Amino acid sequence: MSSRREKQATKKIAQERIEILLTLADGIYSEDPELAQRYGDLARKIVMKARIRMPEKWRIRFCRKCKKFLYPGITTHVRIKSGVSSRVVYYCDICNVGKKSKQFSKSS
Repeated sequence: MSSRREKQATKKIAQERIEILLTLADGIYSEDPELAQRYGDLARKIVMKARIRMPEKWRIRFCRKCKKFLYPGITTHVRIKSGVSSRVVYYCDICNVGKKSKQFSKSS
């Protein structure tokens, strides 16, 4: 049996590796999209294996349907829906699924 400290240390290492992989994927996507997708896949596998949550800033960068790493302008397009409460919608160009994000209320 692993102790509580060992589990916490494992989760901390996993979070650090996820941050490193996704930062690298974000930086290299324009030069080598396949390698960036591989980094995204590895990060998702680490999240599942360590049983931790993906950080919010990176969670919106994955498609819920095809599970691909999304890069704005290349594999996704971003739209702002206006109305009573505006929101940002990310559309995956691979599987054509929309993903809603943060709702903003109009200020007077």
